[in-house]
Amino acid sequence: MELTIVPPRESARRIEARGGQTLLDVLQQTGETVFAPCGGAGTCGRCKVLVRDAEGVHYCLACQTPAADGLHVLLEDTANVHVEGADGATGAPVRQGADFGLAVDIGTTTMVFFLVDLETRTAVETLGKVNPQVAFGGDVIARIDAADAPGGLATLCGLLRDSIDEAERALCAAAGISRARIVRRSIVGNTTMEHFATGLNPHSIGVSPFTPLSLFGSETALYAPEGGAGGQAAPELRAFLAPAAAGYVGGDITAGLVASGMREGDEMQLFIDIGTNGEMALGNRERAICCATAAGPAFEGASITLGIPAMPGAVSAARLTADGLEVETVDGAPAVGICGSGLLDAVACLVKAGVVDETGYLLDADEAAEGPCAHLAGRIGEEAGQTAFYLDDERRVYLTQTDVRKVQLAKAAIRAGIDTMVAEMGVSYADIGHVALAGGFGMHLNPASATAIGLIPPALDDRIRALGNTAGAGAVRCLFEDGQAAVAEVARACTYLELSTSATFNELYVENMGFEE
Repeated sequence: MELTIVPPRESARRIEARGGQTLLDVLQQTGETVFAPCGGAGTCGRCKVLVRDAEGVHYCLACQTPAADGLHVLLEDTANVHVEGADGATGAPVRQGADFGLAVDIGTTTMVFFLVDLETRTAVETLGKVNPQVAFGGDVIARIDAADAPGGLATLCGLLRDSIDEAERALCAAAGISRARIVRRSIVGNTTMEHFATGLNPHSIGVSPFTPLSLFGSETALYAPEGGAGGQAAPELRAFLAPAAAGYVGGDITAGLVASGMREGDEMQLFIDIGTNGEMALGNRERAICCATAAGPAFEGASITLGIPAMPGAVSAARLTADGLEVETVDGAPAVGICGSGLLDAVACLVKAGVVDETGYLLDADEAAEGPCAHLAGRIGEEAGQTAFYLDDERRVYLTQTDVRKVQLAKAAIRAGIDTMVAEMGVSYADIGHVALAGGFGMHLNPASATAIGLIPPALDDRIRALGNTAGAGAVRCLFEDGQAAVAEVARACTYLELSTSATFNELYVENMGFEE
């Protein structure tokens, strides 16, 4: 059978499909970027695509829709997703005759590329894009499972390599230089992404004792599929891969710790990178420990009923007012969903107002009308059999009881990880000089909301600072020998704390399940 795929800003193309395939299967095999956090289980509702068939034009879930002859699939524009740290031209001059390096930050959801003048050590161009592997699931476990399917490893590795090739060509074109001028490359990413970048199977990271095939830390050949982007042969590339500390504390964290300066001073620093996993470190020049918690993808917008990436129309902030609740959206567009920063704010507001109690229970309209949050009762209704709180006046975007529970579980995991490290180091909150928030979510997170729900200890509220894309900054450092030496020292010095077998963590996880009052 034959389908027609219509990508944004590109010509339509016809694709052969086999009987029994879903639309998601077809999109995965053709390398199209479509968000499918649940990996095709039909539970997240994020792989909606617009189709045209004999019945007209309508939306459907790609993972639940059989491929059919003559079907047209119209894809959404993922270029609208905001990628932190990818701001295009930097204003730095492009020197004629200079040598350049390519620094790559491979995130589970997004990727950032930096074209760097190797003499001045400045980025002259940057580029951000969605990691095309999102079609295979929103977290690394889903990607590992996908890699175990027939042909899965080659597909996932090939998607990353094609993205690197495409980005490198685009950056060179923007800077007006030939690709031959790029003489050095560095890559940082979580341990699973670095496996995919080099063609290694990450299967062992997904099963106890979570041991990777490599911890990297040297120049390595990248995976080279037979055909690259656009059908062109993929050139042979080598890159320095930042060393990982463990299966779930990767090169993005060790590189980020170099950028944060943790190992350069006496002051104790708490470093937190909140994504699908909560990766954290605590230390100074004397000692350091690190850990990872399975926080789930809630703070990236995935697994939440109306969760979306940071794209136009995503609720990105919320605040209580005298009249009720006020929200902001990305680009000021009409609200269509909620991203991580908005989710954190919204839940904090509901807790502060008493619409969500300390146990995480979301009051229904009648219960709310009888208490101090009576002025918000009109925003409470029911969706799909659950109590729901509407964030916008048009009642397009809402949070359900299940959404609140997912935030509760995620924040408990991260807070328990913090408290476990504090206990392991034998220090107190008073000993921590500052809290460094890394990554896109950390950049837009409202510290007051994070402490209000107990995600970060309230005692540290005046010591929180956002560092932005530390992984990207570390990737640029890794283009140079001193940066490579620094990240190697961090990986060597950080003691990894395995939380899955920690009795302390399990106790603290339960203790931190409730919301701070």
